[in-house]
Amino acid sequence: MAQSQTSFLERTNTLFSMAKDLSWEFGAHITVVAFFPTGEPKAYGAPTAGSVLCTYLPEIHRLSSPACSEMAGRLLLGALEVLRTDVQRHLDVMESSRKENMQS
Repeated sequence: MAQSQTSFLERTNTLFSMAKDLSWEFGAHITVVAFFPTGEPKAYGAPTAGSVLCTYLPEIHRLSSPACSEMAGRLLLGALEVLRTDVQRHLDVMESSRKENMQS
């Protein structure tokens, strides 16, 4: 295994461990999905990745056949984009606040 793949795997395992701790300590529902450079996905979820997705993305839960997987994928990507946008907005606010505090 190449060094970069080993490093990615170690960091992914650390990320999943942190997600597990967050879930255990605070009872948070959490799902983390990482895609290896090869495109292979790896996921951690608490209680499970599927249960979190079904809870917060009920449209996926209603899809009963594997033929709907393309639609489920689009729904998931859309939800992830909304989450990414929300997280970026939050980070921007935090950064702005930090800069204001440094100037004060």
